[in-house]
Amino acid sequence: MPENKSVDLKIDTRANGAVYFASDVIQTIAGIALTEVEGIANMVRYQGLASDRRKGKNANNIKNITRGVKVDVDEQDVSVSVSVVVEYGYSVQEVCRSIQENIKKTIETMTNMRVNNVDVHVTGLSFAKENRENAEMEYQNYLISEKGARDGKQLEGQTEPTGESEKG
Repeated sequence: MPENKSVDLKIDTRANGAVYFASDVIQTIAGIALTEVEGIANMVRYQGLASDRRKGKNANNIKNITRGVKVDVDEQDVSVSVSVVVEYGYSVQEVCRSIQENIKKTIETMTNMRVNNVDVHVTGLSFAKENRENAEMEYQNYLISEKGARDGKQLEGQTEPTGESEKG
């Protein structure tokens, strides 16, 4: 995905002056709105899925918020394109619909600009959450079996005479 170039957009002109938005601001708004949607595992550049995972960037970094987000702005109209990885177990259609609605609502509310379309590109599914849950379940089962084995040995030890108590 080509990087957005920062352009100042004249939004409003009044007797007191004009209001300008940098296109990077609209891209950041879209990125933040995207992160609010449940079921998204990652945001990725179109050609950068593997390289983004290897870099292990900090999720709080502003570049990560706008990674995979492209905005095209023409006067008062905005078009947004995002690229995401969806978590396994979520309805892809519902996640995409939520992405579209949240980005559109957030940009229009914050900027008074009209969002013509939000294109969502799903580049993959993430099984990380499911794998974590399975590993946690296996660990809990292991702890239960270990506790059961310890409890069983303690019970056996209580039924056996120690010899010391028999001495008198």
